[in-house]
Amino acid sequence: MDDNPYRAIECGEPGRIGWRVRYYDSLPSTQIKAADLVTTGEPTGTVVIADCQTAGRGRLGRSWHSPAGLNLYLSVILRTRLAPSMYPQISLVAGVAATEALESFAPGLVALKWPNDLWLGGKKTGGILAETAGTQSTADAAVLLGIGINVNLDRDQMTPDIVARATSVRIATGKPCDRIALAAALFERLNRRLGELEQSGFGSIRPLWERYSALTGKRVTVINGSERQTGVVKGIDSDGALLLDGEGGPERIIAGDVSLEGAYGQDGE
Repeated sequence: MDDNPYRAIECGEPGRIGWRVRYYDSLPSTQIKAADLVTTGEPTGTVVIADCQTAGRGRLGRSWHSPAGLNLYLSVILRTRLAPSMYPQISLVAGVAATEALESFAPGLVALKWPNDLWLGGKKTGGILAETAGTQSTADAAVLLGIGINVNLDRDQMTPDIVARATSVRIATGKPCDRIALAAALFERLNRRLGELEQSGFGSIRPLWERYSALTGKRVTVINGSERQTGVVKGIDSDGALLLDGEGGPERIIAGDVSLEGAYGQDGE
C-alpha cells in the first residue's frame, strides 16, 4: 500500500512543480531535506512534503509551529533561469500563487503582507521562505522554495505566543480543508505564475500582488536591524520593493519586518 497521500496529484514531467512529491511522516525541516536532495541531482519541480516538522523554520530563522496531521509543510526544488538578483521576487510570486490557491478554499478572506506572509481574515495563516542551495556556477545550484500553511489547525492547538495573531483555513472558514486538494491547487498556480516570472518578469505579476496587498494605504513601521522607518504604504515597485510614504518623504524598502499599527489590537508582526 502506498503511504504517500500526495501520489494521486503528481503529474507531468521533471520541471513541472509537483511532478514528483517526496512525502515523509516527519522531518526536521522540508528545506533541509530539499537541500540534501539537490546535492544528489533531484530534478527541478520536485516537492518535499512532511506531515510534521520537528524543527520547522520561517524567515530570519524563526521557528514554525508544525504539528502532525493538520497543515501543509513543503519545499519546492527550483533550478531556474532567473538571475540571482531576481531571486527575492520568487517568494513574492509564490505568495501570489499561494493566495490564489487559498482563495478557492477561503473566498474573500485572503491577503498578502509584504514580504512573505499569507493572511486570512486579517491574521497570518502561512509564510514563504526562498533560499539558495549549491553554487550558481555548479550543476547542483537551486532555489528552495519553502511554504507553510495552517490548514486544519484549531485555536486550542496553537501555542500561546501565536494564538492572537495566527489563524488557519479551518478557523477562518469554520470548516475543514482538504490538504491534498489545496496542494494540487498550489502546484498549479505556482507553475503558472513562476513561468510568467521567467518569461515576462515581475512586472506582469505585480498588479496581482497589489490586488491582494494587506498593507497598501496602512501606516506601518519597518524594522531592519537597528533602523526603523514609519510611514504609509503606497504599494510595491516593479522589483518588489515596498514603497513607503515616510516622515522624510518617499522611501523604497528592500528588506525588513513590517509592523502594522493597530493589528490584532496592538502592533502586529
